[in-house]
Amino acid sequence: MIGVSPAFFFSLYSTDFTVKDYIRGLRVLQSLGIEGYQLEVFKADRLDEWEKEGASLVQCGRDLDVTATQFVAHFLLSATKDSDSLMSDDGYEQMRRVTGVVSQFAECKTITLPLSPFALPKGYTLESDGYQRLCDRLVEKLLAFDEIVRTSGFRLALEIVPGSLLGGTEGLMRLIRETGNETIGYNFDTGHAHSSKECIATLPGKLAGRVYGTHLKDNFGFENFALPPGRGSIPWESVIHNLTACGYTGSFDLEIASKHPSEVVNDYTEGKSFIEKILITT
Repeated sequence: MIGVSPAFFFSLYSTDFTVKDYIRGLRVLQSLGIEGYQLEVFKADRLDEWEKEGASLVQCGRDLDVTATQFVAHFLLSATKDSDSLMSDDGYEQMRRVTGVVSQFAECKTITLPLSPFALPKGYTLESDGYQRLCDRLVEKLLAFDEIVRTSGFRLALEIVPGSLLGGTEGLMRLIRETGNETIGYNFDTGHAHSSKECIATLPGKLAGRVYGTHLKDNFGFENFALPPGRGSIPWESVIHNLTACGYTGSFDLEIASKHPSEVVNDYTEGKSFIEKILITT
């Protein structure tokens, strides 16, 4: 299945998109022959709206035969952005509300938590024991989010944004090894990984069985751009072939941040065609 990330919707309607905008966007997706889409609450003050109006989007998806592949809790970036938010219980109650929203979409089983670039106050001195305390708290908080998500019948994927305290996919692997966690997975955002200097073609093997979803975008490895696949320097044939070889059976979801709403249809048509050509050869 080829799908889209929430970037499709905010490229069309800005980051102030509404549930009604999502419904409009699904009709565009259907016209492009795209079968999947990702849900998202970008700003916390929209959560009420999604609780009240989500059912209308569920019905639209059914009518158009377009499937929700995951929910991205973008607004929960705030839960890991700095030491104060990390040490607090910020995000727990909101994540519980997210599970309620997602429960309306029977086919959607993955909730993705983006991890914010981590910032310290200007002039703040962080000694070694302080760093370890932050890392321990991050692990504790991620396990708490995982429990909320898992006990509600879903699975948690992490979207590792460049500069997060977790420290890339190696940080995720360390969390898995040290805690024995069997459920936290990875949202494979190719742009984030490439701009973080990850050895991107090896990630499907490194995280085999833990890749719960994708954000397929391109860049040149030095800026966290979201270009259509094929316009940057990511080795796409290796990435896609290795995903399928390592057992990934989920949706291949494009994440393209178009410069203008008028470019969205062309950008996503280009990206869809590019990925489809590779999938044909796998």
